[in-house]
Amino acid sequence: MPSLEEELFPSTPGKFKIDRGHTMNRQFNRCFASTSTMFLWALFLIALTASYLSFQSFVDSGSRYFTASWGGIQWEKQIRSSAQIHRSKGMSVLVTGAAGFVGSHVSLALKKRGDGVVGIDNFNSYYDPSLKKARKSLLNSRGIFIVEGDINDARLLAKLFDIVAFTHVMHLAAQAGVRYAMENPHSYVHSNIGGLVTLLEACKTANPQPAVVWASSSSVYGLNEKVPFSESDRTDQPASLYAATKKAGEEITHTYNHIYGLSITGLRFFTVYGPFGRPDMAYFFFTRNILQGKPITLFSGQEPG
Repeated sequence: MPSLEEELFPSTPGKFKIDRGHTMNRQFNRCFASTSTMFLWALFLIALTASYLSFQSFVDSGSRYFTASWGGIQWEKQIRSSAQIHRSKGMSVLVTGAAGFVGSHVSLALKKRGDGVVGIDNFNSYYDPSLKKARKSLLNSRGIFIVEGDINDARLLAKLFDIVAFTHVMHLAAQAGVRYAMENPHSYVHSNIGGLVTLLEACKTANPQPAVVWASSSSVYGLNEKVPFSESDRTDQPASLYAATKKAGEEITHTYNHIYGLSITGLRFFTVYGPFGRPDMAYFFFTRNILQGKPITLFSGQEPG
C-alpha cells in the first residue's frame, strides 16, 4: 500500500486530483460544519490577515495593493464581452501584465485572430505609468478589457475564473529589471514568486484547468559561460535577484505540473524590442545617445587583461 506521503505527494504527474464537488459555488460553499468550525476558521482568517499586513511593510510604499475597485454588474458585463470568442475552436485567454510591452502585443494578436481576451495589470510605477495607460487605451479600442488589479489578489483571480471559463492563461506579469532589484528586492519576491504561486493556485482549482504559458527569462542562464545558450544548460548560478526569482518560478511551475497535472510552458525571453517598448531597455539608451551625438557604451564581458 502507498504511504501517507505518497498519497499526499504522488510521484506520477497529475495524479493528485482537485475535489470539484462544489465547483459551481466555490465562492460561497465553504462547508462550515458547525459553529465551532466557523470559530476556528475565523481565528485562522484573522491570523492570515495579520500575517499579510505585516508582510506589506516590507514592500515598497509606492506599490499598488489590493482594492475593492473591481466588481459589479457592469464590470462583469465588460469582462464577459471581452472574453467572447469569435472564431471556430478559439481560446478564451487571461493575459496577466496585459498593459506591459509583451502583454499588450500578445493581447492584440490574440484578439485579432478571434480569441477572447481579458487582461489584468497593476499599473505599477517601475517606469512611467502613462505608457501603460496608452497601451490600455489601444487595447480598449480593440475591445479588450483590462482589469486594474494585482495577481497576488486571490479573491480577484477567483472572481475572474468564476465569470469566465478561461482555456488559457498567458502569465506575463512580473517585476522586471536587473539593477532595480538592488533597490527594491522585496518587490521581486512579491511579484515574481508570490504572484506566480497565487495565479497557479487559481488555475489549479479552476474547472476546466487552463493551460498556462508564462514568461521566464534568459537571465536564468546566469554565470553560465557556454554560448550559444541551450535549454539543457545549467541554470543554477543566477547573477541577479531577478534571475533567481525567474529560476524559482521554473521550479515552482515544474512542481505544479508534477503534482496537479497543470499544463505549463515556460518561455525564456531574451531582449525584446518593438513599438511601445519599455523605456529602460538598451535600445532606448542607444537611440537617445545617437540623437544627442554621444558615444554608445558596449558591455562585452570581461575586458582583456
